[in-house]
Amino acid sequence: MKLIERTSRTYLWLSIVIFLISAGMLIFVLTIVMNNRLDEQLRYSKDVIAKRIKYDYPLTLFDEPKELNEAEQFKFPNDTIIYKDTLILRNIEGEGINEFEKYRQLTAYETLHNNRYKIVARNSLVRNQDFIWVIVVSSFIIIILLLIGLWILNTQISKKLWHPFYTNLNRLKNFSVQDQEPIKLEKSNIEEFKELNESIRNLTQKLQSDFSNLKEFSENASHEMQTPLAIMQSKIELLLQSDNINKEQSEQLQSIYQAGKRLSKLNKTLLLLAKVENQQFSTKEEVSFKELIEKQLENYEDFILNKNISVSKELSDHIISTNIILVDTLVSNLLSNAIKHNINNGTISITFSKNQLIFSNTGEQLRGDPENLFNRFKKQSTRKDSLGLGLAIIKQICDVNQWQLQYSCEDKLHTLSVSFTSTTTNQND
Repeated sequence: MKLIERTSRTYLWLSIVIFLISAGMLIFVLTIVMNNRLDEQLRYSKDVIAKRIKYDYPLTLFDEPKELNEAEQFKFPNDTIIYKDTLILRNIEGEGINEFEKYRQLTAYETLHNNRYKIVARNSLVRNQDFIWVIVVSSFIIIILLLIGLWILNTQISKKLWHPFYTNLNRLKNFSVQDQEPIKLEKSNIEEFKELNESIRNLTQKLQSDFSNLKEFSENASHEMQTPLAIMQSKIELLLQSDNINKEQSEQLQSIYQAGKRLSKLNKTLLLLAKVENQQFSTKEEVSFKELIEKQLENYEDFILNKNISVSKELSDHIISTNIILVDTLVSNLLSNAIKHNINNGTISITFSKNQLIFSNTGEQLRGDPENLFNRFKKQSTRKDSLGLGLAIIKQICDVNQWQLQYSCEDKLHTLSVSFTSTTTNQND
């Protein structure tokens, strides 16, 4: 839920609660005011009746008052006035229907001309209740219209005020540390947004600077390491060809040579992985997986023949728009992995369709957790020439292209599948 919606809903519920409480209080206050007004009218009517009795005027507009019986005289020995609401059955003229109507009633017990009288005066509450409900409903409609107007006004104002924030949020989502230009943020007159923009600007500039420094360091370090490694390997090769070393020295030199070769390979692999993570292969072109797979099969032909591996393939002519260097590395690593972890006289099956690339190979049962298969330096084989980075590179290439990489194993048949879920494919004519 967005902040604007959350705030608007909070204000709406708070307004409803306040309105309900206010409506109850309004009805209560109006009822008291109306009852007091009716009580004054009833007292006036009682006083008129009392004066008519006191001065022996005929009661043309009122019923004749009744003298108190003994029980009433005993119960009300002093002058007493009682107010209460009561229901009286009355006939609706012209309809012949009887219904109860609510009245406000005054009952007075007074002594007039040395006689005790009971005076009763009533006034209908129907009009007063109708008047109260008219006021309440009118107030309700006015408040509802006011709330709707305020909600619309608040929503429009909030959208206008928060527009720079959402604009900057979208720009921040699309921001890349590889961009040379600083991020452009929407200006705002709100102090908090100004501080946020300044913090984002400083942070992105720092990220760009750190990325540039790290990239430069990685490339320089890799380049500088390759030169002494190449010199060391060439010197060791010359020593191995010398006739002045014995067998033990030759074995030690070969061990050093293999370690240097492994270190050189590790350096190149880590550099490639860093470049993939930093998305330095952003150039895209139309790539034929079929041609790349055929080419890699030729490159690895000797290794395939060495293990007497049977290769079956089903390759489509579909074209995918991506970086050819990354795809070539992906195919090479998948094929190298299928050969390296295969068994003698094993099989490799390669399938490429519009939406998927599948490499299946026979091999020993996987040891360890498959979840760690794509982590760096996590390797399942005991081969000394395995760095544990091949599948990590494959996973990183898939992540960069937003492809789905999955591994499965059934009856010692290992399968790596790449699903091109976020890539547009075309048919090659």
